[in-house]
Amino acid sequence: MAGLAVVVVVLVALVVLLRRRYVVARVRGHSMSPTFHDGERVVATRRRHYRVGDVIVFRPRTGVTDVAWRIKRIAAVAGDPVPAWLETDDPVVPAGRVVVVGDNTGHSQDSRQLGYIALAGVAGAVPHRPAPEGS
Repeated sequence: MAGLAVVVVVLVALVVLLRRRYVVARVRGHSMSPTFHDGERVVATRRRHYRVGDVIVFRPRTGVTDVAWRIKRIAAVAGDPVPAWLETDDPVVPAGRVVVVGDNTGHSQDSRQLGYIALAGVAGAVPHRPAPEGS
């Protein structure tokens, strides 16, 4: 019986460690098409640093409650010039923030509507998948 208790404790510890390192999210909608498809599950790995081109899983700022997780590609990181398509007076992306955009920009709710995304709300990055041609 003591052996079973040890196995249970080890399994619980393993689950806790994995949840701190990985997040599983489901793609909702077509904003990341053709890279990701509606209903597809992705596994994001928590990181300390993100770069342009990374696909991230994040929670939008407070007040946006329609979807628990969002999946978008980083278009600019802190210190980068703000993309021309983002309406703001800032010349560069502020510290602790990123600008995100969907691969299917015509069907994406991204930084154009959500504004900057706080790194504190980023759960992790999905293993690299290149952006589709022309995006």
